[in-house]
Amino acid sequence: MGKLKFILLAFCAIICFGACSDSDDYGMEFSSTGLYFQWGGEPQTISYTTTNVTSVAVKSITSGWKCDINQTAQTMTITPPAEPETDADRDKMRDCDIMFTITSKKGDTTTYSIDCYITGDKLNLLNSDGKYANSYVVSKPMTAYLLDISRNGAGEPLAGVSGAKIVWQSENSLIEHLVYNDKDNTVSFYVNAQTEEDDDDVYIKEDGQYVMRTGNALIAATDAKDNILWSWHLWLVKASANPLECYSTYSNGVTFMDFNLGAFGNSNGATDSSKKILDSYGLYYQWGRKDPFLRPYYHDCAGGEDEYVYSGSGSATYVEYAETSSETGTVEYTIAHPTTFITNPACVDSENGDGIGDWMHTANSTLWSGTTKSLYDPCPYGWRVPAASDFDCLKLTDAEDGMALEDARGRFGWMLSDGSNSYFYLAGGFRNYYDGVIHNMNFKEDVYPSQPAPWEGYYWTAGSTTDGKQSTCMYFDLTTTRTINKFNLNYPTKRANALQIRCVKIK
Repeated sequence: MGKLKFILLAFCAIICFGACSDSDDYGMEFSSTGLYFQWGGEPQTISYTTTNVTSVAVKSITSGWKCDINQTAQTMTITPPAEPETDADRDKMRDCDIMFTITSKKGDTTTYSIDCYITGDKLNLLNSDGKYANSYVVSKPMTAYLLDISRNGAGEPLAGVSGAKIVWQSENSLIEHLVYNDKDNTVSFYVNAQTEEDDDDVYIKEDGQYVMRTGNALIAATDAKDNILWSWHLWLVKASANPLECYSTYSNGVTFMDFNLGAFGNSNGATDSSKKILDSYGLYYQWGRKDPFLRPYYHDCAGGEDEYVYSGSGSATYVEYAETSSETGTVEYTIAHPTTFITNPACVDSENGDGIGDWMHTANSTLWSGTTKSLYDPCPYGWRVPAASDFDCLKLTDAEDGMALEDARGRFGWMLSDGSNSYFYLAGGFRNYYDGVIHNMNFKEDVYPSQPAPWEGYYWTAGSTTDGKQSTCMYFDLTTTRTINKFNLNYPTKRANALQIRCVKIK
């Protein structure tokens, strides 16, 4: 009997301890943590829920804004300010961080916050009028954007969508307040303007206009288990360097973007700024895949180091690697794992390797097309991966071919001529099929015993070799003398390599 009483007492103690522990938990959740307004616009009301909380109060709010809390209904109504008369006041009041203090039943306190923004327009739908793609250019700062994620990059319905997330972004808070709306399977997010490096409250202007923050991001539609169903590249650029408006029509009638896919400009051979060179690097793509891999951290690709990128929660995230197999070397696997680089080191094995070097376990030459925009094409709407023939007018002039080594080294690329005009192509290198690391230098011990030779340029085409085992690229190799320089418009390349892309306009 005594033993049974002890067990019952212990059981009651466990129950009491659990109840006490539960009562210690307190908190607050909002129906939205990012709201968008017009100057002097209508108030907005959002709901909130609390757990073991006795009071909610505004701790701080930006001058000019107003927040009224109805604790009975558990709602708060936020009213934006009228438009100030000066730019300085507009900058101070454009963003509002409302801090709340909540008090628990035990008297403990903590703070929460929501962000409010004055935007120039209402929500800007990126894929309006059926303009679906796997990549979208974002060039207007201080704007709230909307993306329909109920359909993939070709506009085909996606089944099972129940959420969305930021897979990676090249700067913390580059994409703010990503919110999934389950009523229409859309995702909204906010993009701010660039601020001074030492003062987040001072926005940068050029020619009287706020300057866009530049960067790249990957967002995804997810199912109920957080599995990725599809993902989209967001390409954030300044309005003055919008790739949809910065392009050239070559002598063969083909219109190319002036920038590589994922780049923020084109150095045009400048040697006076490592930033201009670094900004000229685009993202890297394995042949036939829609999702990009990261740019280099250094303008000369030193150490093959990747740029730093972050998850939606702000933690560092990295490229992952998997060797091709019947499981990993499939389109389905890469859609679900867009940040996984599929290697094929076994292709060079002396006994079992086939030398092909495809990331796919079973080759497929139809993933990209040089005549139509394919399902997995990574370019924005209205643009596609170039056909091999699209490059056919480009030539390497004698002046470029005979350039001194130091001059070529400093420019990191070549001006290629179409017979009438010249266009700069960065020697951006590639990610190696063997280990996925960025390389942009040749090293041939028998030819260059003292140091590697700069630099290599690889640009994918949608074309494939006649045997269908590899694909082709526009390739050049900057070396020391014109007799060694290489330039090939139709160079066979392993599909597990990841190269740069220069998109062409669809006619």
